[in-house]
Formats: sequence, C-alpha cells, structure tokens
Amino acid sequence: MRVCIVGGIFDKPADYRVQHSISPETVLADGLRQRGWQVTPAGHSASLPRGDFDVVHVHHFGRAALRMAAATGRPPFVLTTHDPFAMNGLPVGWRRRLTDGFVLRKADAVVALSNAERDFLTRRRGLRPERIAVIPNGISTAIFDRISEPAEPATDLLFVGQLQEFKGLDYLLHALPAVRVSHPRVKLRVVYQTGELLARYQRHAERLGLNGCLEFEGSRTAAGLAQLYSTAAVVVSPSLGECLSTVVLEAMCCGAAVVATDVGGIREQLDEDTGVIVPPRDSAALAQAISTLLADAGRRRQLGQAAWRKAHAQFNVRQMIERHLRLYEEVLETDGRAA
Repeated sequence: MRVCIVGGIFDKPADYRVQHSISPETVLADGLRQRGWQVTPAGHSASLPRGDFDVVHVHHFGRAALRMAAATGRPPFVLTTHDPFAMNGLPVGWRRRLTDGFVLRKADAVVALSNAERDFLTRRRGLRPERIAVIPNGISTAIFDRISEPAEPATDLLFVGQLQEFKGLDYLLHALPAVRVSHPRVKLRVVYQTGELLARYQRHAERLGLNGCLEFEGSRTAAGLAQLYSTAAVVVSPSLGECLSTVVLEAMCCGAAVVATDVGGIREQLDEDTGVIVPPRDSAALAQAISTLLADAGRRRQLGQAAWRKAHAQFNVRQMIERHLRLYEEVLETDGRAA
C-alpha cells in the first residue's frame, strides 16, 4: 500500500525537524512504514509529489487540503484537522471560514481526535457520523515515560506549548502571584517551540513581578521534554482550545500530575482520578488547583500513577496505527465500490 502523509512539519527546515522529530504526522508515517506501507511525506507549501498513491492523508487545513478537495481523478483523501479554534469558539481567519466547509465536504473521511471533536463536526459542520473516525493521537511510550521522580519538596511547575494567545499562558502568569503566597519557592518553566510572542510574555511577567520565579527555556527534544514532565511537581495546560492535548498526553505518559482547562477533549483524557480540570480563562481556579496539589505530594503521586496507566493503555501508538489502517482499508473498499 502507498500513502502520502501531508503535514506542516514536512515544510520546516531540516534543523527544525531534527529538534522536533516527533509529531502526529511523523509518528503515523513511521508506524505505517513498520507495517509495510510505502510512505511518502509532503509539506503543504510544495506540490504533492508525483506518483500514484492509494491514500493521501492531509493533516491540518492548508494548501494541500484545499488542493486535494478541488482535484479531480485523485486518490481517496483523508483529513485530520488538528483544529482547536472553531470547536472551542476561538477566532478563525477569513480564508479558513471560506474554505473549511468545502474541504470537509470533499474529504473521503475525516479523523477526529476526540469524541468532542466528532460531535462538533456532526452538530456544527453537518458531517455524517459514518464519515468520521475518532482516532486519538498516540504517544510513544518508548520516549515519554516516567524517568525519575520529582525532588521533594517539589515546587516546579511546567508549561509546554506554543507562545500563542490560545494556549492561555496569560492566565497562568496571572495565577502565579496567588500561588506564591502559599508556596513562595514555586518556579514556572516555560518550554515552547515558536516564540513570536516571547517579548510580550516577558514584559507581562515583569509587570507581575515574576522574574525571580519564571524561566523561558525555549524548545526541548522529545527526550528532554520527557525528563521535564517526569520531574515537574505539576504540569499545567491553561489552553483555551484543544481537540485533544498532546502535551497533556505526554505528561500523563510520564506520570505527571496535570492541571488542565476544560476545553475540547480534555475530559476524555483526564478525570477525577487522573488529573485536575478547571474552567478556561480562570486564573483564580488555576491558582487554587496548583496550590492544592503543591501542598499534597500523596495526591500528586496518585494522580500521576493513574494518569500513567490510562495513557499507556488508551493512548499508545500501536492503537493509533491500527485504527488508521482500518480506516484506510474502509476508505479504499468504499472507493472501489464507487468505481
């Protein structure tokens, strides 16, 4: 079988891809190769590589998704949107508003990362349920696993994400002064891949008097992230929008105690036994949840252990690959009947 996997990671320079070698697209491509599929990666910015494919699977809305939707005589086209914006009521650019519906209608199948995303696609986008496959991202447990225990007393908080407004870092920064009242030694590490708003957040932190307890650390390799997840007292995801949070899954795989906002598919990842869920845009709730966990090492340990078990059982790469293979086979069978 021959499949073309299209994703934004393949548009990036070689040095970026080396540093950030693990993404949903690369994990899927590697897993398919291990199952004997012939995989060709492609970015959105270039024309799709010439050749015959049984399936083209495009990740994210973008040029390639629009080209596939408009093409005639093409192979079956599968789309994974990875889109946290529309389903969480966040602003979407005018180009997306004009083209997203067309792309979704033309795709032969759409992958939703969570049941919450599937419900949005059926309720708000009008897609038939049979055209949607719910396939959560799989996390490589060979890399993301408990490496070492946090040092006690544990006071390190960890934020991992793009420095973009929808990731909610503003709300976490606003929560920190309240956390410092009861935990004056608390420290927040901010790890990020893209830092276009770095100067803004640095100024914001300075205004809040956080310079002594905050470090903007830039990017980390997957192995480096696993170390940070494992040794953090609490991993905090204050995001305003997610389909299914990769950061939360990685932290769970590493046995971390997680505080996350109630957006997208978070409730399919975390429950009362595996993490703490707070409302989005609520710095007071973030501060209360973080402070409570910092004061209770036993609770942090219980949450981390339960999260580890759930992530390894339900969000592993093997299951993700098997579900994609079944989807491709169903799409090919349907396409063969249509021909």
